[in-house]
Amino acid sequence: MSQPHVVVIGGGIAGLAAAAFLSGADGGGGRAAVTLLEASERLGGKLRGGEVGGVQVDLGAESMLARRPEAVALARSVGLAGALQPPGTAKAAIWTRDALRPLPGGQVMGVPGDLDALAASGVLTPEGLARAGREESTPAVGDDIAIGAYVAARLGREVVDRLVEPLLGGVYAGHADEISLRAAVPQLLALARTGGPLLDGVHELATRPQSGGGPVFQGLEGGLGTLPVAVAAACRAAGADLRTGSPVDELRRTPEGWRLVVGGEVLRADAVVLAVPAPEAARLLRAEAPGAAAELAAVEYAGMA
Repeated sequence: MSQPHVVVIGGGIAGLAAAAFLSGADGGGGRAAVTLLEASERLGGKLRGGEVGGVQVDLGAESMLARRPEAVALARSVGLAGALQPPGTAKAAIWTRDALRPLPGGQVMGVPGDLDALAASGVLTPEGLARAGREESTPAVGDDIAIGAYVAARLGREVVDRLVEPLLGGVYAGHADEISLRAAVPQLLALARTGGPLLDGVHELATRPQSGGGPVFQGLEGGLGTLPVAVAAACRAAGADLRTGSPVDELRRTPEGWRLVVGGEVLRADAVVLAVPAPEAARLLRAEAPGAAAELAAVEYAGMA
């Protein structure tokens, strides 16, 4: 029996990872014949290398969360095991109050758990520090809450503006008052639901021994932009057909599977994987799944420089 034909739409790292899994390029054995379609002229999406002042740098993400196994395992499976290395030891800092000040110790995603470390960092004004020391009790949180609103009610607005916002805004490209506590810092949600002291809870989390050991983040020698290049090469070696400059004009269901129109060419597939941003997924699904398309079209994206 011949393998099913799967078309992956989108050639960012998500689409490439799907193609690697389906084609067996990740070492798991071929599961399907794969065609990957990328609208732009390059693969890799947000992962991309470049040069600044003669130095090779990442122009997108520069490291992987090592305590989630998927990305590191993908890098190993496509021959980059020897290139894995933790990022440099430079410490994060925030420009505030006319100086570059270190992030205080004992914090979790910008939420402080050590008032002495917070005071030593100089990030807050004396008034902001005093307000953080007068933690106010708040009603127990239900299913979820914006992290900015929760921390501001507990520790004061300055903690949000000078600590939480710079850190989470950089990670999630959004505003703390619109970022879900459950999604961004789920380990704090249980604490918020009980209404217990935030400072004590963060301190306990920050000082708890980490399971598994090893670095929190992993980078790649040569930059994370080398990952999509290696995954694409492995996919091609496994027989996948990776096409750039191939925007999908139309996606329709048929009795046998799916019909795609790509620059006038018709492709047929047993299954389709959408690995594209929400607006593009909404466009492609509008005819066949209008309900899903409407939900996708409502997803807001935050710009980030």
